[in-house]
Amino acid sequence: MKKIEFLNLDQDMYYFKHKSGLDVYVIPYKNKKNFYALLGTKYGSYDISFELDGKKYTHPYGIAHFLEHKIFEQKSGLDPFAFFSKTGVSANASTTFDNTRYYIWGVNEPYLNINYLLDFVFSPYFTPENVEKEQGIIKEEILMYEDDPEWALDDCMRKNLFYKLPIREKIAGSVNSILKITDKDLYDVYEAFYNPSNMYLIVGGNVSSSEIKKNLENHELLNNLKTRKDVLRKEYDEPNDVKEEFKELHMNVTIPKIRRSIKINRETFKDFSDIEINMYLGIIMTSLFGSTSDFKEKVMHDNLTTGFYVEKNTYGNFVTLDITAESNKADLLIDEIDKTFSNIKILKSDLERIKKIWIASEIRMIDNIELTVDNVYSDLIMYNEVYNNRIELIKELNMKKLNKFLKELDLSNRSLVMILPNDNK
Repeated sequence: MKKIEFLNLDQDMYYFKHKSGLDVYVIPYKNKKNFYALLGTKYGSYDISFELDGKKYTHPYGIAHFLEHKIFEQKSGLDPFAFFSKTGVSANASTTFDNTRYYIWGVNEPYLNINYLLDFVFSPYFTPENVEKEQGIIKEEILMYEDDPEWALDDCMRKNLFYKLPIREKIAGSVNSILKITDKDLYDVYEAFYNPSNMYLIVGGNVSSSEIKKNLENHELLNNLKTRKDVLRKEYDEPNDVKEEFKELHMNVTIPKIRRSIKINRETFKDFSDIEINMYLGIIMTSLFGSTSDFKEKVMHDNLTTGFYVEKNTYGNFVTLDITAESNKADLLIDEIDKTFSNIKILKSDLERIKKIWIASEIRMIDNIELTVDNVYSDLIMYNEVYNNRIELIKELNMKKLNKFLKELDLSNRSLVMILPNDNK
């Protein structure tokens, strides 16, 4: 077992690899009564087409999310949620474009509950009958979100930005696509991506790393699973430019909504690691649009928006910078956003201020079990490693590299989606 110290944070983590290939990270906390455990796989809605053992597969959109739902179906008929509730533990799951996670949290009997988390995730049970039943449930879920303006913004913008990447489609798929999913499809993708060698177990809180290791070594089901070769995921030749520069929708909103997004290819940056790219983009977005930015002061003072938020999303080799807002003066607000992107001026004092804020945030977050476990998992999904020296990385951010980054930064590939009230048709 390897001990990993979170540098400058007075917290340790322990790592070991189970013989099945499962990577296990344990973060024992002193003076905590609760625990949080996450079992995740590097498989999301993006992975529609792949090759395994020389055979090529292509499955309907939405199958990763569908599989997440069906994992909770057990041949015994026992509902995993009912099992966890008996010990006072909560459970949930989620699917994104690049991963699926199952997580539990509570106070009582962590080892018993972690063992059962492994039990139900590694015991798939799919039949034509239970697949058909789930199709009706997920169909209702998809239809429920179709009239949601926030979801519409997101879906429309991804179609605007990308030509070929599967993220053009909803994580849940469409009504038509999920109706094509069969029990055989589910077993195909389960066998490909739910192998322990493609998965992580991360546990934090009132737990012992040695006890976790002992439990897993005695876990009969896990011990019978074997490491398998990596799946060959389909690669896409995605252009750098955007597919559509503008789209206008009409929905049941009272105030127009907009999203301005910029598409950036990470491979255009020379001499920058993936985490450096994310950090310098974070510096830029915080400086331009953060709570103390000139932009925020101006748009709020001039009543250009009733509120806005900024996101940075990663999709394969691409990053998008997204600004979403409500505005009765949408044209003026969009002009202000574009002017801000066109005139980037970041002083050394701005950089140092943001670095101090980030370091303070890292110090606060380490005391939060859920955030710490989620951050470890996010590192593994995004970077294939855990950054236990994040404060040191923040300290190393400097003006020389920031200016080099700005020279290589291409902000020209932009798209805009507007949602107007129905009566504006």
